[in-house]
Amino acid sequence: MPCLIDAHRGECGIPGLPVGERYRRAIALGVDYVEIDVRLTHDDVMVNYHDDVTPAGRVIANLSRQDMTDELGPQAQTLEEVLDIVTGSTVGLHVDVKEVGAEVRLVEALLKRLPPERFVMTGGDASIRRIKEHFPQVRSGLTLGWDATGANPLLTARVRLSELFPGRRVKACHADFIAANWQLARLTVLTYCAWRHLPAWVWTVDEEKQIARYVRDPRVGVLITNRPDIALRLRR
Repeated sequence: MPCLIDAHRGECGIPGLPVGERYRRAIALGVDYVEIDVRLTHDDVMVNYHDDVTPAGRVIANLSRQDMTDELGPQAQTLEEVLDIVTGSTVGLHVDVKEVGAEVRLVEALLKRLPPERFVMTGGDASIRRIKEHFPQVRSGLTLGWDATGANPLLTARVRLSELFPGRRVKACHADFIAANWQLARLTVLTYCAWRHLPAWVWTVDEEKQIARYVRDPRVGVLITNRPDIALRLRR
């Protein structure tokens, strides 16, 4: 089976587009998935936003939906607005969980608009375990590639070891697949996934040589990239 292509944050290869147009163009390219990151605003609205702060340094959790619109303009988007785009297509939706504790509410919102086979979830150990406990039918993957900036060196070493050899973590959270940073994938994770017959998703690969390498690797099930236009061309 050919490697599937996942448009990271709905990127389509054209910079500067309003977020809705970006997702529509990615879908029109023929990607298999588009990815979103879900956070909660101060007034409890689920929004599609990767970072925990805006470009002005304001914390998303402290802002209202209107605050985000005032600062970000057309780059502010709610989960429901993403779903309006996705439900009119056949593309799969990849939802990366950013808010620990809001997983059940998030999946319930998704299931109101999409059948479980149309979306997948990724996140940390606690999030994936909670999703699989409440929604065993929803495909969910453990994300590997922790940002250790500023962390205690001993903790960093322990986490890195558990990422290189993730078997215990995968079993504990009942993950259906692994979504690994491309460097971890290259080191050990792809070999582990192949050995365990576990689907491997690799993120985030943007340089053409690396895209070519992973698209052609039979161990890679899904490639997550900001350049789906290049990935689709190389896959063809």
